[in-house]
Amino acid sequence: MELLRVNSFFQAQVVKRLNRFAVLVKKEGKLLKAHNTNSGRLKEFLTEGKTVLCLPKSGKKTDCQLFAVEDLKGLFAVTDTNLQMVAFEKAFLKGLLPWLSPSRWKLIRRNAPLGKNSLIDYLFRERGTEKPLYLEIKSAVLRSGDNFGMYPDCPTERGRKHLRELLENSSISGLLFVCALPSVEGFKPYCKGDEEICKLLKEAKERGLPVRAISLHFNPQKRAVVLENPDLRVEI
Repeated sequence: MELLRVNSFFQAQVVKRLNRFAVLVKKEGKLLKAHNTNSGRLKEFLTEGKTVLCLPKSGKKTDCQLFAVEDLKGLFAVTDTNLQMVAFEKAFLKGLLPWLSPSRWKLIRRNAPLGKNSLIDYLFRERGTEKPLYLEIKSAVLRSGDNFGMYPDCPTERGRKHLRELLENSSISGLLFVCALPSVEGFKPYCKGDEEICKLLKEAKERGLPVRAISLHFNPQKRAVVLENPDLRVEI
């Protein structure tokens, strides 16, 4: 199912990752500095020679926005976390997520405060009952050997903080992993990336905190982000 179109993009090749948020790419022999929104290590993707897709942008510190990296069968992983969020919202508004129907849930706001010092990605309210649902979104773009999307690919204090807040408010919270990779079988945590995250996810399962996953990818022929599975298997 197509979620949204992305136009005016161009192909480039990775030269090297400059820092957490910048990647040097080459387009037709010209070097460009691309903005990267994903703070993961992305070692499998941001390697020299990898084909990436970028959107042009003007001014500031970068020349373009890197949003996808070639993965399998000519399809691309969506590494841009902002685009992942937009795709999730489109899926919700189109009623494509069976566990989060717009007929039952209303989106109240983004970046909703919860607990002591955390901002959770989304606040929904159940229609009729006014019950809140704080939903945190995490990007899973690491592929396992058995074809699962995984998170995280490196230690993340921010991720731990969010999970602790969700656990303290488990009766009104949920967690969604966006496996932005083509042809994955499910989601599972990458314990070598962050052992504490793995422990917290196991605690979340024990407490009954809802943990969901969806899979999507970018199809360059359709010029679209495609929802592949709206309710991906989760193994914790």
